Amino acid sequence: MQEDSTSDDESVASPSVPQMPLGIVIARITVVSGMSFAAALALFFLVGALWVPAIASVGATVVFLALMFAIEKGAEKPQL
Repeated sequence: MQEDSTSDDESVASPSVPQMPLGIVIARITVVSGMSFAAALALFFLVGALWVPAIASVGATVVFLALMFAIEKGAEKPQL
């Protein structure tokens, strides 16, 4: 039977991984969920030949996409 022994690998310091602020995580989840919901609605409306709601849903998808890029750009900045 093998014994659980502590190896020297545990004593080696692992590189520090910066933690994301909770607000950034919640914003990412919200934006991705909103974008997927808006895109699904756009497809649903396009299948039903409802052009005005489909265009509005595509517009909402583009807005959520722009928000995603803005959040990612803001998340890359170093936290002071």
